[in-house]
Amino acid sequence: MERIFLSRLVGLVFFFITGSMCFGQNYYVFKKRGKPAINATKVLDRGGVFSAADTLHMGENDYVLFVNKIGELFELTDANIYAFSAITDYKKKLENESFTKKYFVYVWQQFTNQHKRKQEAGVVYREERNVALVSPIDSVRTGSPEVKFSWNNKTDKEELFFFLRDLKTKHLTKIGLTGNEILLNVDNFILKPGQTYEWSVSDAAFPNLNELQFNQLNVLTKEQYEELLKEMNTIITAFKFLGFSEAEIQEVICLDYKFCSF
Repeated sequence: MERIFLSRLVGLVFFFITGSMCFGQNYYVFKKRGKPAINATKVLDRGGVFSAADTLHMGENDYVLFVNKIGELFELTDANIYAFSAITDYKKKLENESFTKKYFVYVWQQFTNQHKRKQEAGVVYREERNVALVSPIDSVRTGSPEVKFSWNNKTDKEELFFFLRDLKTKHLTKIGLTGNEILLNVDNFILKPGQTYEWSVSDAAFPNLNELQFNQLNVLTKEQYEELLKEMNTIITAFKFLGFSEAEIQEVICLDYKFCSF
């Protein structure tokens, strides 16, 4: 009797451990083609989440590349209906997995943070909503000799004010202008290699800076840029193996790893 109870207890423990491992893990869409859908109704987009209670509906010519929390990739190409538990059967093998996994763990974390921000969209934040910052996206790293800043002006004012703050010196540059962009050179005057900046745009000449939305920009030195580029060679090779074009590779590395050229 004790043996039967013990075997059942072990079985229950195993069930809850494996169940928690399975149900505690989500997949995020890294790349997709066509209109793959969750539960036949919600079309998946890049960064979309696939959870344990969901089923994936794939039609002809649909394609999905998922990433999980430990940096593994799962590729689905055939029309079918897939249960959550079936995704593990479609793991994609890549060379130099130690670095590629590190990269995709970072990507998974970015998707997770984006998902949380969408869920918290009802929270009211104090920030300037009238001018929407477009590019560079927040926390970008770049070794480009010039940076183009752009935004969408949703106000009825033609003149705007561009703010650039050096986070090391705390010096704030303000430029009044019209239009939706400004191009600055990395010339050791306004933008300097090795420095980190915050930038924003407002329709007010003297706004409350604590209420402005700022994007961060990291301007790399030549040495920092070359070192990061060397690291990226491995992931670029992996992307080519996955069928990404040169333009797609540049875009995803910029969006997900915040390493951009302008």
